[in-house]
Amino acid sequence: MAVNAFPKTKRLCGNSLTDLLFSEGDRSIGCFPIRTVWLLRPKTQNDQPSVRILAGASKRHFKHAVDRNRVKRQIREYYRLHCSELEELVDRTGNELLIAFLFTDGKLWPSSELKPRLDSIMEKLKVRVTDNVK
Repeated sequence: MAVNAFPKTKRLCGNSLTDLLFSEGDRSIGCFPIRTVWLLRPKTQNDQPSVRILAGASKRHFKHAVDRNRVKRQIREYYRLHCSELEELVDRTGNELLIAFLFTDGKLWPSSELKPRLDSIMEKLKVRVTDNVK
């Protein structure tokens, strides 16, 4: 049984990796209201998790921090519950996957409506990762 934990080590922190993700990452996966930027690269440190994510919501769309935090919490919670397959796939390749989930809509969504869209993104991401490894 998979452990459904989301420690800080699985979060994408720091300017150097974030800049690398947005400068070299592939921007082709999206399903409104989420746009996903990802980068598959050789693993540099063995003690780091193989998949690290960043969740973001624009201050332009959500003026109140509580709304931005809610959106980011919804994305992180979805990932926490559905990440095991993706992490196993990336572990087998020996690479590191950096992902940014960016919320692009100006209104809040209930988690029940956001889940199928995130499911679609995760399936597309799994396909892209397997294609890039071959």
